[in-house]
Amino acid sequence: MKLTEQWEILNASRRTLPVQVFDLPKLLGIKLNQAFLGSDVSGMIETSGKTFNLTVNALDPSTRQRFTLAHELGHYMLHRHLIGDGLDDDRAYRSTDVGKYHNTLIGLKQEREANRFAANLLMPRKTVDKYWAKDGATIESMADKFGVSQHAMSIRVGIPYAG
Repeated sequence: MKLTEQWEILNASRRTLPVQVFDLPKLLGIKLNQAFLGSDVSGMIETSGKTFNLTVNALDPSTRQRFTLAHELGHYMLHRHLIGDGLDDDRAYRSTDVGKYHNTLIGLKQEREANRFAANLLMPRKTVDKYWAKDGATIESMADKFGVSQHAMSIRVGIPYAG
């Protein structure tokens, strides 16, 4: 599948709330797994020949799994040339030595880019702004509508998280 087709799939997915992020790997030609990765690892993406496998930690709440999945898709779309055999992300979404892979090609810059990608995928700015402007909108209602944690939504709308 061409890269432009993959971007079209991602952009189309942002038209539905919450974004059906668990459907995206298959549409992009990636195998998705939910597995017990231990308490220190949120997710990983690895290669098997020309195939990519993405795994999220089955122990995590669904909102965290959704963000992790979007974050790993960010690595796939933006950094696949750096993935090598694979990379895993710890609880702070950093490639460290806590998991199977410690990919030193993925640094803080790439992790921030993957976080921005995830936020933009799950919480498109214009859509968030539209719903946030409505009377009665709360962090809780917005987080529920977008399928993200209250913490993630607080960051997105620029309000300190009081969790």
